[in-house]
Amino acid sequence: MDAAITIEVLHGAHGDAIWIECAREGRPWRMVVDGGPPEAAGALAARVDAMPPGDRALDVVVVSHIDSDHIGGILPLLERDDLDIGDVWFNALPQLPEADERPTRSVAEGEDLVGLLSGVTRGRPLPWNRVAGGGAIATPADRTFCEYQLTDGPQITLLSPTPKRLLALRRIWDDALTRLHRGESEEIEPPAPPEPLSDLVALAASKTTNDTSVPNGSSIAFLLEHRGASCLLGADAFPTVLGGALWALVNARSIDRVAVDAVKLPHHGSQKNVGAKLLTLLSTTHFLISTNGDRFGHPDDVSLARAVTANSSRPTLWFNYPPTAKTRRWAEPDLNARYGFTTNFAESAEGTRLELPERP
Repeated sequence: MDAAITIEVLHGAHGDAIWIECAREGRPWRMVVDGGPPEAAGALAARVDAMPPGDRALDVVVVSHIDSDHIGGILPLLERDDLDIGDVWFNALPQLPEADERPTRSVAEGEDLVGLLSGVTRGRPLPWNRVAGGGAIATPADRTFCEYQLTDGPQITLLSPTPKRLLALRRIWDDALTRLHRGESEEIEPPAPPEPLSDLVALAASKTTNDTSVPNGSSIAFLLEHRGASCLLGADAFPTVLGGALWALVNARSIDRVAVDAVKLPHHGSQKNVGAKLLTLLSTTHFLISTNGDRFGHPDDVSLARAVTANSSRPTLWFNYPPTAKTRRWAEPDLNARYGFTTNFAESAEGTRLELPERP
C-alpha cells in the first residue's frame, strides 16, 4: 500500500529538522518542522537541492519556538530565492498576548527570523501564520485543541501552545532573543554517563520533574492526519500542555487513547517532557528520536523506558543517527525480546525515513 505520510528526521545535530510529505495528486504536500542549530543548516539545504529546480516548494514551514537548536538552521532556508513557501508558522512578538507590566521593543530589532518574515531583511515579507489569519498559532485555552483542515493537504490538530504559555514567553522575550543570538539554551545539566539497562518498568517509574523552560513551553506541537495515517510532532512542548490537549481530544472523539502511527518524542526524548501520564493518552507503534546526543545527552533512558513500556503493542524506536555508546544499549537483543520492542538506527547520511501507509 502506498505511503500516505512520509517522515524524514534529518540530521539536525542536537535539534530538530523534520521533513514531512503527504501523498496527493501531483506533487506531494510538504512541510518542514524546524531546522536544527546553525551548524545543521546543510541538512535542509541538501534536501531542497535534491528536488527538481521547478518543484522546490514547501506548503508549510513550522518554526516551533524560539530556541537556537530549532531556528538556527531554518534561516538559510527562508533566505533562498529558488524556494516557494506557502506559509510559515512561528509565534513572535506580534502574535504574543499583551502583557501589561512592561513595554516591549520593536518587532524587528535584533531578530533575524522576524526580520525575514516581516520583510525588513529582504524587502519582501513571507507568508506568516496565514492559517491563523496572521495571529497566534495557539489553542483557545488550557486543555483544549484547535483544528485546521489544510487545503489539499492534511488535517492538523493543534495541541500546543496555550495563550498562557505565550504570555509567559512575552514576559521574557528580550532574554530569549539574547540567548538565541548567542546560540545558548536554558538547559545546563550535563549528560550522565550511560549505565547498564535492566528493569525498564522500574526505570520508567522513576520520579522526574517537568520542564520549566519558557521557550519550550511555547512550542507549536500538533497531530497531523492524512488518508488514515497520522503522526504527532511534539517539538519541545510541556507534557502538561500536550497531556491536557490530548485529554480534551480523547473526550471529544469518545475514545480511550489517541491512536497515532508515529510520535516524535518531545524535547529530543528529555525525561522532563516525556511524562508517563502523557503516554497513557497515546497508542502508537513508532517513536521518533531527533538528536545526535552530543550537547545534552538526550534521549534520557527514563523517557525511552516509558515509551517502550507504555503500550501493549511492539513499538519501534527510530533514531536519526547511527548508534552511539548510549543508544546502542537499546538495541541489545535480550532487552528487545524481554520488553517486546525493536530499534532502528539511521542507515543513511541524511537521517532516518519512515513511511506510514494509507488506511481506509
